[in-house]
Amino acid sequence: MKLKNLLLLSAVLMFAACAEQAPKGYTITGTAEGTTDGDTVFLCEMQGYFEMNPLDTAYVKDGKFEFKGHCEGAEIRFLIPTHEGEWMGMEMFILENADIKATLMKGEGNSKIEAGPNGKLYEEFQEGMNKFAEQANAPWDILNDSTKSEAEQQAAQAIMDSLEKVQIAYTKKFIIDHVPSAISDMIFTHYREYFSESDKEEILKLFGEKQPEYPGYKAIMAAHEAQEATAIGQKYIDLEMPAPDGKNVKVSDYVGKNQYVLVDFWASWCGPCRAEMPNVVEAYTKYHDKGLEVIGVSFDNDKDAWVKAIEKLQMPWPQMSDLKGWESAAAAAYNIQAIPANVLIDKEGKIVEKNLRGEELLSKMAELLP
Repeated sequence: MKLKNLLLLSAVLMFAACAEQAPKGYTITGTAEGTTDGDTVFLCEMQGYFEMNPLDTAYVKDGKFEFKGHCEGAEIRFLIPTHEGEWMGMEMFILENADIKATLMKGEGNSKIEAGPNGKLYEEFQEGMNKFAEQANAPWDILNDSTKSEAEQQAAQAIMDSLEKVQIAYTKKFIIDHVPSAISDMIFTHYREYFSESDKEEILKLFGEKQPEYPGYKAIMAAHEAQEATAIGQKYIDLEMPAPDGKNVKVSDYVGKNQYVLVDFWASWCGPCRAEMPNVVEAYTKYHDKGLEVIGVSFDNDKDAWVKAIEKLQMPWPQMSDLKGWESAAAAAYNIQAIPANVLIDKEGKIVEKNLRGEELLSKMAELLP
């Protein structure tokens, strides 16, 4: 359900922009209930399916903790206090170049983080989104109630569809009303998939004219360029990263030496990747001797998790990773927005297919390597 996804995204992705042109960076100061001096508080980003990747660590001293740094644009972050190695909770907040104060308490909903100026503007946006959430609760319950009649469910779906259109219109208006701002940049970055192509073009044109310096806009334009550069029919882009043994591996080490090379983008923390891997293993087993090579490119951060997954999933082909997660050079080069993903390269170095999965992968290889 698109509307429910929108509402969930609104509730979960509480993002906002860094203070415009704020050179001083950010300072996060706070207290965490249940911690004692020497305990740690982690500043984390979410990766994959709610896995937390620590970015910085603060130590509790005299009952307080502090982080200092600088952010470029919107950064969704989490504070996780620990006591003797055990998590004491997790609080999401809006990181921006401002003074941020956190009071972390035990129990859901008890913590308080004082937002910076852009965070407060986001709260205004969120108030509108919450109204849609309230209106969607009743029809959503009907759609998920198997005892309701078909007519009742159709009526509920009509309400959800109508709310979705109004919500998208509200989001578009909020973005445009606050250009130029990092708030508009970030909201569009996270919600752009719900807009029509004409709405996307209108907003991007406005951004290009009035706020081209913001990171979300620049990333979108870079992704467009990467998408064109790695379209079917284009020459592949070489990648070079360490293998599990530390030695560098290049895609170009294998292109030209095999009839086809499947560059497979995955990660140990990615559930759909692990579910798809038996199909890749089957394709490799059937067609490797006929000229298919597979190269795994992992979006992991944790080397041990990466290596263990290779062994557990029985992946005998070459593997590489720069262990930078979604900041991997591969993600930017091939405009990878979600995994699993792959590109199939022929002997001449031309991309002949993209994102082959399941039976489609096996049938394509049967066609190419009978």
